[in-house]
Amino acid sequence: MNQTIARFAAERLPVEFVHHYLSGTLDTYYASSAVLKKVERAKRNTETYTNFMTWEDPLFPTRLLVIPNPPYCLFYRGDLEVLHERTTALVGSRELNRISRPLVEFLHPLIEGTVSISGGAKGIDGLVHEASLVRNRPTVAVLGSGFSHLYPTAHGPLFDKIERTGLLLSEYVPDTPVKKFQFLERNRLVSGLGDRLVVVQGREKSGTMNTVSHALEQGKTVFAVPGSPLDRLAAGPNRLIEEGAIPLTNPDQFLNDLMIVR
Repeated sequence: MNQTIARFAAERLPVEFVHHYLSGTLDTYYASSAVLKKVERAKRNTETYTNFMTWEDPLFPTRLLVIPNPPYCLFYRGDLEVLHERTTALVGSRELNRISRPLVEFLHPLIEGTVSISGGAKGIDGLVHEASLVRNRPTVAVLGSGFSHLYPTAHGPLFDKIERTGLLLSEYVPDTPVKKFQFLERNRLVSGLGDRLVVVQGREKSGTMNTVSHALEQGKTVFAVPGSPLDRLAAGPNRLIEEGAIPLTNPDQFLNDLMIVR
């Protein structure tokens, strides 16, 4: 059964089809000709996949079962147990400036006290993963391509380190190449895996803001690190704060509040 689901994922069959397939109610599901063609290709697929989990696996992250358009198959490298800890999704711009690294260092209580979730990209994502590894803390990188096409390629050594002490995740079968739209799809998993979302830096219009929209749709609390109005990479967080995001100015108190709630 699991291999069948993985082959459905290879064809990117819609989640509604898989739901009806697993529940035995395909007779009530209207499948377009395009979907039917994908189903036929999936049935002809003889690939045997490894290191993946589906909805029916007990280790499948429950946080992702309740988000809109949930993934039904996840490929992984590393330790799935880290997803059982408290998590914080930390995201930001691929562009960096002189304040970027100090801002991530400022958030060290969150990185030390929770498992960091980010997207493995250049910029803030990479700094978050690096800061976690330096502190011997597990971190989770959610990728926008298959494991045979890791991106960015410059992060190859970083991904190797994450795999040894944390977790690499992708909803794409290993031979899935890099495509721009997949990184936008990936963003819903970054926010979905976090118990909360923290926006470190970002322009007003960016992939970071796309992740925020997913977090809000998922009912997650969004925090933003405020910055100077003269800093263009602070424009995104500042705007979010104007619109109701919680300004994150004291990560120590933030973590203490989490411990009290827990």
